[in-house]
Amino acid sequence: MIKAIGPALIPLFLIISCGGSTGPSGPDISPSTLSVTFTGSTDGRTYLPARGTGAESGEPADGAMSICRVTASWTMCTDQGFGSYVLYRSESPDIQSNPSSAVELAEIDDHLTTLFTDESVTWDTDYYYALMTTDTDGNGVWSNEAPITTPEVEAPTPSLLTLAELTWEYAEISWSSCPESNFESYRLYRSLFPEIEDDTTMADLLCDNDWKLDTTFVDETAAPSTVYYYALLTTNTEDISSWSNEIQVLTYDPVPDSTGATVSVGRDPWDAVSTPIGDYVYVTSRYDNLLSVIRTGDSTVWATVPVGDSPYGICVLPSGEFVYTANWGSGDVSVVRTSDNTVIETVSVGSRPVGICVLPSGEFVYVTNRDDNSVCVIRTSDNTVVDTVTVGTDPYRVCPLPSGDFVYVTNFGSNDMSVIRTSDNTVVDTVDLFTHPTGICSLPSGDHVFVSNYNNDVVAVVRTSDNTIVDTINVGNGPWGLCAHPGGECVYVANSSSNTVSLIRTSDNSVVAVLDVGSSPSSICSTPSGTSVYVVNYGDGTVSVFQ
Repeated sequence: MIKAIGPALIPLFLIISCGGSTGPSGPDISPSTLSVTFTGSTDGRTYLPARGTGAESGEPADGAMSICRVTASWTMCTDQGFGSYVLYRSESPDIQSNPSSAVELAEIDDHLTTLFTDESVTWDTDYYYALMTTDTDGNGVWSNEAPITTPEVEAPTPSLLTLAELTWEYAEISWSSCPESNFESYRLYRSLFPEIEDDTTMADLLCDNDWKLDTTFVDETAAPSTVYYYALLTTNTEDISSWSNEIQVLTYDPVPDSTGATVSVGRDPWDAVSTPIGDYVYVTSRYDNLLSVIRTGDSTVWATVPVGDSPYGICVLPSGEFVYTANWGSGDVSVVRTSDNTVIETVSVGSRPVGICVLPSGEFVYVTNRDDNSVCVIRTSDNTVVDTVTVGTDPYRVCPLPSGDFVYVTNFGSNDMSVIRTSDNTVVDTVDLFTHPTGICSLPSGDHVFVSNYNNDVVAVVRTSDNTIVDTINVGNGPWGLCAHPGGECVYVANSSSNTVSLIRTSDNSVVAVLDVGSSPSSICSTPSGTSVYVVNYGDGTVSVFQ
């Protein structure tokens, strides 16, 4: 019988014939000769220590993970007075002189058992073993002392940590998979302070994952407008760990979804645009033939600028130096210098100009002419019309892709959308929509454009890679202007007939909020930082500010 002391002790047996030999009784019992061998594995294979199993001792066999294991073997006692074998282990030599300082691994009362497997050892450690053979009266003799050093096991390959996706709702963290077979777990930490590896007590443990192929985590608990640090600890079955790189993530500002202020502007306001640094928002007022300049810091009208007759659409150059307005009544475009809010030039275009946009490069401005079924192209370096493109019936809004390669035009009368290739100003595609498409905006990624359809109360989602409608979203009554949040997580839709704004989550194209605004909202714009959204209310001459 074996009496094992300590965890995870697995006895193995070697049966050898006694041969009928006898020996003296009492303290003159013969000592055994002890030897120890490392029979574990550092490569994910299990080594067989026992003989008579179809494999020689130390031969590799399939196994689930690396194992730190030492097998002790000794010569068999053949004396008739045999009582037991007692196996000791210590991390210091000379067990015989101080056995109480050693670990008593097992007491074996079967003289035929001359093998014991010790799985309680750890990696890269010096050990000493000694065996006491006792007689039936409890007297014992010591074997030789057998030393061994367990191997040093390499730490797991560190994972490469990256930010896979950042939205206003979550941060998705991903990492490379551990290639070793002795993988145990991933532990992802997040902290407000760098150098997580030095002090995990200041970090939150986000996940403790033992599935090797699961290499992503979606952090939905991160606060907005906050700098976080993330680091991943990979541990193997030998409890040896490696840290990944540490990444820094600045979460988005919360998506504005509540009215922080209401600003009175001119009569019949229609469209709005933010300057590139977000310090001012310009609003066209059709009845007053002017622009209201809202200072975003305190939501006050800081200046007014007279422009052409009945200004509708408005855009600003990427440099922020000039604002362009499409003047419906006078058939021209006013060029406003923002440094002093002065009209420095007026450019004649087609009849009833409505929508206007600028390419991301700032080189050209595109203007829709509703009565002419055309789009004029203005070169901004000299404010000259350099091309005119025929599109559908009653062109309304116009929107470029972030790449600047294409411009999309909604045609209110023909219920479709023209796609203009900007390299040669050619209509390369026409997308059938619903009844009276009006507003349009592109996501920052450029993968999709969202189009409001006034008479159907829906927003169509068009995939730009093949100009196919991939989704339709029911919104409020009479959807008109659209605006994508700079982070791309949502799209705001002004519902002119229900005096609301629908907030569409772009990850699944679902309406997640309906926000009350002023009377007959017609247009929406966001500051580049995404901290504020401005809704132009045509019916009551105000601008609602979401913050």
